[in-house]
Amino acid sequence: MNYETSKGKTMRNLRELGTNMYSREIDGNPDQEQKFPSALLATAGLDDKIYIWHPETGDIYKEYDLDPQIDSQVNCLKFSGDGRLLAVTGYEVIKVYDVHSNRPLTNMSNNSDSNSKNITCVNFATTDNTSLITGGEDGYCRLWQFPRRNLKQEREVNCSQYGVINCLTTKHPDFNAVVGTQSGYILGLNLSDERNVTKLLHRKALAIQSIDCHVEKHNLRVVAMTTVGHLLSYYNDQWTDKKVHDKLGLCCVLSHDGQYLATGGSDAKIRLFKLEENLIFELRTLTDTKLKWIWCLQFSFDSLFLFVSSSDGVVQMWSLRDWDIKRNYRGHKKSVVSLSLFEYRQKHSMHRQGL
Repeated sequence: MNYETSKGKTMRNLRELGTNMYSREIDGNPDQEQKFPSALLATAGLDDKIYIWHPETGDIYKEYDLDPQIDSQVNCLKFSGDGRLLAVTGYEVIKVYDVHSNRPLTNMSNNSDSNSKNITCVNFATTDNTSLITGGEDGYCRLWQFPRRNLKQEREVNCSQYGVINCLTTKHPDFNAVVGTQSGYILGLNLSDERNVTKLLHRKALAIQSIDCHVEKHNLRVVAMTTVGHLLSYYNDQWTDKKVHDKLGLCCVLSHDGQYLATGGSDAKIRLFKLEENLIFELRTLTDTKLKWIWCLQFSFDSLFLFVSSSDGVVQMWSLRDWDIKRNYRGHKKSVVSLSLFEYRQKHSMHRQGL
């Protein structure tokens, strides 16, 4: 099957060792190409391990051992848009790995001037993959550049009066970042102005644990999960509040087409919803006897599969066609608290791999 890049260069899916590959120019030189996996799944656990998997086969592509004396536990990890970089955050630690070279490109550790507490969330800020946005327990949201091996802080916004930053998304069309705080605030931030903080919502006694956005045409949807199991949803200038988990709510994620929503919590349940404008219809509740706390969820780009990480140390890939587990990723010895999925140019499809 042929794919076209923005430059019109034909890309071919190649089957090598049972893994889909794609070609990419090296340093912008069209005469030099290198092959890379077209889909990768990164997971991080409390066992000081980061695994990068081939999602179709369940084989390990890369493995990173973290030094607990230096790196701390991983709070969050994210792939860049091209899958070449992996950003990892922890306590006073930010690392950016070159996924295909087994080494960190940047490593900022124990920098008390910039990050004096846990860095709870991270995402790539630009399409050229040269900047990051982070949020932390000090209440600051920061923009970072990494021109070489050293991260350089460009700008910061002080949100500490609104509480600890638990989560962020960079998908909102009007802001560089939208963050959720421990004190129940959802804030829109423009990092060009440290005073530019827009209060989008405040729910007292409802700590915001997870947040996601989707934009289609002129319609914006924002969803947020609170620690007491309430789902907050924004659409068409209206916020709704729906109880979806009996215990702690831990994560929520929208599918890439914006039609589906998945939530997870400490009640060991994954709840799936169909979205139609302001209406939210429950489709299914997924449970498995091995599942414990559901820490992180992510849809495949075609919305046919859902990746799940939990406290049992096993990452699962569920099929949303027959509601069955298609793959178990085994390697972590403790809770898996974060995962990130990369699919090349959003044209790779798990369905095309015959799963």
